[in-house]
Amino acid sequence: MEFRYVIILICIVFTIFLVFKEIRRADKSRLVLRLLASIFMIASFAFLIIPITYSVTKEEPAHEINILTEGFKLDSISTINGNKYDLDSTLFPKTKRLKINHIADLVYFLKEHPEIKKINIYGYGLDDSQLKGLSDHQISFHASALPSGIVSANWTKRLNASENLKIQGIYNNQTNKNIKLKLFGLGASLDSTEIKAHSKVNFSFLNRPKQQGKAIYKLFALQGNDTLSAEPVPFEVEKKAPIQVLILASFPDFEYKFLKKWLYENQYPVAFRSQISKNKYSTDFLNMKAVNLNQINRSLLKNMDLVVIDEDELSSISGADKSSIYNAVNDGMGLIVRVTNSKPNGNSQNFNQYEVLSSTEKPLSLKSIDNLKFNNLPFTQSLYLKAGANNQPLILDETGKIVVNSQISGMGKIVTSSLSSTYQWQLAGKQSDYGRFWLMLFAKSLRKKVKNQSLEISPKFPSVNEKLRFIVNSADSKLPKILIDGTKIYPRQNMELPFEWDGFFWPKTPGWVIATINQKAERIYIYKKEDWLNFKSTLRQTKNLDFFKNQQKKIIKPGKMQYSTEDEISKWWFLLTFLITSAFLWYESRVLANK
Repeated sequence: MEFRYVIILICIVFTIFLVFKEIRRADKSRLVLRLLASIFMIASFAFLIIPITYSVTKEEPAHEINILTEGFKLDSISTINGNKYDLDSTLFPKTKRLKINHIADLVYFLKEHPEIKKINIYGYGLDDSQLKGLSDHQISFHASALPSGIVSANWTKRLNASENLKIQGIYNNQTNKNIKLKLFGLGASLDSTEIKAHSKVNFSFLNRPKQQGKAIYKLFALQGNDTLSAEPVPFEVEKKAPIQVLILASFPDFEYKFLKKWLYENQYPVAFRSQISKNKYSTDFLNMKAVNLNQINRSLLKNMDLVVIDEDELSSISGADKSSIYNAVNDGMGLIVRVTNSKPNGNSQNFNQYEVLSSTEKPLSLKSIDNLKFNNLPFTQSLYLKAGANNQPLILDETGKIVVNSQISGMGKIVTSSLSSTYQWQLAGKQSDYGRFWLMLFAKSLRKKVKNQSLEISPKFPSVNEKLRFIVNSADSKLPKILIDGTKIYPRQNMELPFEWDGFFWPKTPGWVIATINQKAERIYIYKKEDWLNFKSTLRQTKNLDFFKNQQKKIIKPGKMQYSTEDEISKWWFLLTFLITSAFLWYESRVLANK
């Protein structure tokens, strides 16, 4: 039985009891007033509990509705005329005062009400799937203020072993105090920056992960002892692919000695050739079988991924050997040239080097073009490289002079370095700087491998119980076999682009999931609902603004339409009636009856 019926039944029984009591009473004076007061008292008590509504006719703008989304402030709801709706029943409290109706499915609702032509959206806006169904409607978007927190963030989700993890974004601090933004990883603080009060600041963190495989860093926003947010930063460091390295040295100096040792310790297959005298060489083979290095020809270089050579050796080898090297570079092989002379000598190629002599001895401070800093080298650098139209600087000194350069040659790259003693890092116990330097040179000189298939996901921050769309681009138009955490997915083919397939998946738990496409595993991180909320809200708001600006607007003539609705009678009237009748019955029984 419904609660209201229980109240009505109790009140009826109590009313009968009071009426019977008044009629049986010996004193019959004021009987009618006592009966009416008793009935009104019980009725007003019942109406305090059970709301009483009445029909009323109202006017609102014709052919339009108001949709309230996340981020809308309820204190401004009185300024909105007409019916108000939400698409998430958990966003706003359900009270008669607010009069917010719920729409379970916006697309279905609009089909059921074709007379609606204009939609006013308040808050952070609608998601992509909801916006797609509004192309035939006039949209008016009233965006809320940006939330306080991280409103933009980006980083590379999949890194090579030699790549840096670079996290960039925007923090919107609307509070009265400064906020410290900290990057934590593997139990240690890796980087931090401070955001001043009432400011919107770009931030950038740079770190070289030491581990391979998948990892999750944390980006904390701290204000004093309070943690405002702790956002996960998942990424994956791919394992190093075996790289075949050929070193051609004019003389086995310390730089080559330490480089060869480092390559051997890191399991690189290395073929080393050093000139003893004219046409006589000393060879060494590490982590690979011996091959003939007397001639540098096409058959040798097709098995090599990278050649390291110094300027003097490059000028002394035969024209045929030199031509073979450059042809291999044009076909995609990497080439690293060590420049040691301030000016080209004889047959030496001009690498745009120049010398700057210094009157004082000072250590060399280096940083990469993406601001990755190295520990100082204990010598004074005098040889530099000029910038060219076809060159890309890779590493600079503290004054901005170029010490490592690169240029594209066909399908390959040529990296030029004027640093002659990077082994000093090894002697100083800075093995990580030495490894980062050479890994960077390797990564910049090697060509990118062409993948026969690729995977894209939407949204970029997939969350639990939200639809995840994935797009597979394959080298052919065959149906890809797709499994996500063991669940088979049946994709659909793009009729215009037959090599593109897409499908949908609803993740149930946060964390890493494995998507297997044609037996090749791809890892996808699923976020919790509460992860990156401010960024998701800002992104949704930006998409709504773009949709609003780019929409072909359909102008609706202004007008009004009438509609019937129900209003509730104020409970204050029933409370007042209850107090007056109760007071009368008390006064009558205590004072008037005794006179």
